[in-house]
Amino acid sequence: MKLLRRALALSALVWLGTGIGSASAHADLDSSDPAPSSVLAEGPTEIFLDFSEPVTTSSDSIELFDQDGRPVAIDAAKVSASDVTVVVADGLPELNDGLYVVAWRVVSADGHVAEGAYTFEVGAGGATIDAGGLVSTVLSQREAQSGLGLGIAVSRFLAYLALALVAGGVTLMAAERRVAPRVWSVTVWSLGILTVATLGHFALQGPYSHGADWADAFDSTLWSSVLDTRLGAALIVRFAIVAGLAVVLMGVVPTVDRSRRLASTWWRSVTALLGTATVITFAAAGHPSASHLAGLSVAVDAVHLTVVSLWIGGLLAVLIGGIDEPGRLARFSRVATWSAPIALATGVWQVHHLAGGLAALGESAWGRSILVKVALAIGAVTLGAVARTLIGRPTGDEPTRRALRRIMTVEVVIALAVFATTANLVAEPPRATTRVAVFETTIAQGSLIADVTVTPGVVGSNEIHVVITPSGGTLQRMSSLTMRMIQPDPSLPPLTIPVAEAGPNHYVGNVALLSEGTWTLEILAQPDPSTSVRLTTEVPVAG
Repeated sequence: MKLLRRALALSALVWLGTGIGSASAHADLDSSDPAPSSVLAEGPTEIFLDFSEPVTTSSDSIELFDQDGRPVAIDAAKVSASDVTVVVADGLPELNDGLYVVAWRVVSADGHVAEGAYTFEVGAGGATIDAGGLVSTVLSQREAQSGLGLGIAVSRFLAYLALALVAGGVTLMAAERRVAPRVWSVTVWSLGILTVATLGHFALQGPYSHGADWADAFDSTLWSSVLDTRLGAALIVRFAIVAGLAVVLMGVVPTVDRSRRLASTWWRSVTALLGTATVITFAAAGHPSASHLAGLSVAVDAVHLTVVSLWIGGLLAVLIGGIDEPGRLARFSRVATWSAPIALATGVWQVHHLAGGLAALGESAWGRSILVKVALAIGAVTLGAVARTLIGRPTGDEPTRRALRRIMTVEVVIALAVFATTANLVAEPPRATTRVAVFETTIAQGSLIADVTVTPGVVGSNEIHVVITPSGGTLQRMSSLTMRMIQPDPSLPPLTIPVAEAGPNHYVGNVALLSEGTWTLEILAQPDPSTSVRLTTEVPVAG
């Protein structure tokens, strides 16, 4: 155990020395050109997407569809040579007037898929197509088979479970300096499961990232794209490390007495280092690797996963090997006693770091899964405390042994639920993603009708489109038009919005909204120099 702690400290120092990132653990679309819901006099010559972190692309990372849902031929998307957070697709043909959908799918730095779609319009004819329905249709066409996501989740679950079994089995053999045949067999089988789960995750990641199907799991081109991500590299490194662990375990086959080898410094050191490296591949492929202070976050996550694996894996190893062995329960109890507080401390730090504060847990699926995991962990710790009170009783007491087996079996069930929750956590963004809430309304005042669109309707930069229809639907141009936004806090001054005319009676303004809440848009239109019409509407702005 001392060697294992030294190896963990060494790995933490190595990772603390790595570069510090500033990514958000999932790539978010920060801006685009054309902008969502924008109305253009002429079609664009390229599509420009700027993300919150570096991304990798495939040939279909950006696709363009017309208002009938038919694809428009454009060049393959490429990451900008000058900025790895920017993706550009050019080669757009001359677009007819109408509504268009930009659909995108990229892979973030930590291997997670980010995708979405938005609309823009060419011409000022006012498309009558249901934009929301069109976007939903396009996204449903591009979705990967749902079974691929489930397959990846199962691979993660099996990998976590196998890691715990290997950690528990190896630690038990090293502590007792002998090889229990059942424990050795389960440990070796667990290494096999870890290998299959790792390769399965790698094979499925390609088609999942590109919206393909199961048959594409054997496409070497997709394998290459997975290798370009941190997740893909971590999976391949894990495969190599697990092969090394298999060689080490084969050196202690329980056909002969291996107590000397189990007690040797080289065997313990090599096993501890390989085990630590395996744990790091899990942390390096998840959210910590793409967060701020990435090195520290990976180190903390590695410590957390190590102590949890030793705790749960040790529990499984004791049940498999039998609780009758003298001193076995006492040794496991000591491991569980110091594992629990370390797991708690590292878990709390990681949640605070990734989610931006404990108060934000209820705002995302990731945070809600964390709350479920915490509840399960509390149940496991409570059962462990009860079990430790029984361990001090006479070992020959059969009722005590039966009670211990029942308690430990329930702990195992809870542990499986914890691993299932953890496998799901990896696929969810730690922070709640801001939903685009495009605001659209029609205002009638006097002889004027104004169609208003505010996009994206969230805190930050927003674009306001106002199309004025004069009395009788004539094309008489406004003499002038001004806009301003009144803040939710009436004590703050209103924001004057610069306005540009994009077409006949079509006005566009850009404004930075710095707080969420209900803003008031005020439009002052002059059909002629002697007449003014004031139009107002409330605009909800999401955080």
